Parts: sequence; C-alpha cells; structure tokens
Amino acid sequence: MASLLPLLKCPFHQAVLGTTLAAATGLYLLLLRPTPDLPTTAPSPRTDLAQLTSAEIARLPYPPDLYPGARWVDTPYGTIRVYEWGAETGRKVVFVHGIGTPCCVARDLLWELADAGYRVMTFDLYGRGYSDTPLDTPHSAGLYATQLLCVLTSSHLHWSSFTLIGYSFGGGVAVAFAGVFPRMVADLVLITPSGILRAAQIGVFGRLANAGWVPDGVAAFMVRRGTHAKPSAEVLEAGRRGAEAKDRGVVLDVEAVAAWQVENHRGYASALVSSFRNGPLFDRQEEWGRVGARWRRDGKRCFVLVGETDEVVDPTLLPEMVELLGGGEGAGRVEGRVFEGIGHDLVARRGREVAAMMIEFWKRGERPEGWTDVRHEG
Repeated sequence: MASLLPLLKCPFHQAVLGTTLAAATGLYLLLLRPTPDLPTTAPSPRTDLAQLTSAEIARLPYPPDLYPGARWVDTPYGTIRVYEWGAETGRKVVFVHGIGTPCCVARDLLWELADAGYRVMTFDLYGRGYSDTPLDTPHSAGLYATQLLCVLTSSHLHWSSFTLIGYSFGGGVAVAFAGVFPRMVADLVLITPSGILRAAQIGVFGRLANAGWVPDGVAAFMVRRGTHAKPSAEVLEAGRRGAEAKDRGVVLDVEAVAAWQVENHRGYASALVSSFRNGPLFDRQEEWGRVGARWRRDGKRCFVLVGETDEVVDPTLLPEMVELLGGGEGAGRVEGRVFEGIGHDLVARRGREVAAMMIEFWKRGERPEGWTDVRHEG
C-alpha cells in the first residue's frame, strides 16, 4: 500500500483515478436505472387508415373491406384482421395464406367458394396485411395455431369442425394445426404447401439467414425474393390489371399488394424473417407422418394440389406429401393433383379453377377405403 502513495499523490494519476471512479459510478447507476419497456407489438397499416379518405382507402392495392364480414379481433399478440361471409348453414372452410402476401391473394378462390354456398373464413397472419406483429414471440407453428384459435372463437357461429385450407406457408401451418387439434379439422386442403422442404437445399445464404447471421433487413429481402413467385405470363396476357382490387374482372395485382405491404407494415420484415427461421417450412416429415396416421385411422380426406412449374415448392415432392398424409397401400382417402401450366402463383392467378377442383373433390364424396389418386390437370 505504501508503494501506491506516491502514485496517488501525483496530479496525473489523481485525474485518471477520478475519471475512472466517475465512469464506474455512472455505469453502475445506469445499470440500476429501470430501462423503458420496448414495444412488444408493431402495429399494422390499420393505424394509418384514419389519415386516409374513403376514396384513398378504396384505391389501396388491398383495401381493408376487400371481403365482406370484416372485423378487428384483439388477441394476446396484437389486433388482427378477420373476414367471414357466405351461407351460415354451408360447409365451413378456413383459408390460411402464405408467408409473404396477405389473405387478399385468394380473392377469386374464396369468392368462388362463397358463391357456391360455403361459409368462408380467412384472416391476415401476424405481420401481414392488417394484422399486427408480435416482436417478442417467435413466429412458429404454435403462434399461428394460437392465432387461428382466436380467429375461430371470434365468430358468432360454432366452428368446431371445418375444412382447413393452407396455401404455401399456410399449408405448413394447416398441417401443424391439424396435428394438435385433429378433432376440429374435418379435412385438409393443401395448395403447394411448405412443411417438408429440405433446409439443406436452401443454399449457404439461406442457412446463414436461418441461423441469424444475416441482418434482418437483408434476410427479409432475400426471403421475400425466394418465396414470391413471378406472375405467369399466360395470366398477365389474359387479364387486365388495375388498382380496383374489388373488381373480380381485374387480375389481382399481387405485386402492388406486396410493395404496399413492404412500405407500410412496420412489422412485416420482422415477421417474415422470424417465420422463415421458426415457422413450419422445413423438414417436418415426422409431423406430417403423425397427421397422416391420424387421418388413416379416422378415415379423413386430404387434397393436395401443386403447380407444375412451381419454383418455390418442388412439385416432385407431391408423391411424398401424399404418402405422408395417408397415401400408399391400404391408406385413407388422399388425393394429389398437379395443375399443369402454372407455378406457385396458382391461387392468385387461377383461383376460380382451383376452387372448382376443390369443390369437385368434396362433391365426389366417399370412395372405398384404400384409394389414393395422383392426377394432372391442364
């Protein structure tokens, strides 16, 4: 201690010691001070609607009243947008959209079902369209199962048994939900579904993004680029495009919807990246197999549709999907079908035809035990 006294008497060392003590005290007080709570939810563009005129709202690529029966539903993870319409006594169907674009992507498909006498319900997944984004919760199958339960219980009707339709990412969500709540799902319709894609095949960048080594903004751009299909030239030539989203004579401008969402939804990038990292996208063969075993035991039906030229979900996975979900020797009632001449955008671009295939599947009714069908539709 005596050897330190000369140093402590030195003006220079006294200044250093004083600065060090002040910095340490400041850091100590900073750590003790309560930190303000960070936001746990990013609001959707619903919060901006009050600043728009009715004419401006009507001109949005995705107006919030695109479908009838629109309502806001408060959930533990934020406010979400839900739509429900069609005959109250009709067959109940729920549609779950994909990873990138909200439920408006299925406009023609859902209207065809409603016009055919079905009771239709759909909603925007967390972080898409007009649904808020939970920021402190992984966007996993569990989160979306909880959201789906909130959607179902928001109805004045009793949705204890219904057909669950999942498109792309929504297909993975649908299978996961059916695995946990099999008694609620009367049958499954999966349209170019995720779930059994191979994570090992997504490339080095995708694996780095999935592991969290890529900034969220960059990862969101790459995920959207990899999951958002280009418009089919055939459809773009056949139909005119415009800003009137409610006009079913106009081809839905999915690209404008996607651009609007990127620009206006504060939580979209976070939801997209978290869904890619935590959602039911990859290597869930075991889960599908469990659902398939239950479907065989209960004699439930499943319809799987893929696009022939799909670059997002490999159509050659169709036989494996059918097998896992109850196909094969002595299986339950499972049908796989290839929609020729169309890719991943089959719901947005050929929704009426997709609806007709689904209705045909339902109307065929029961077939003898053990049938499995893989067909091609031109």
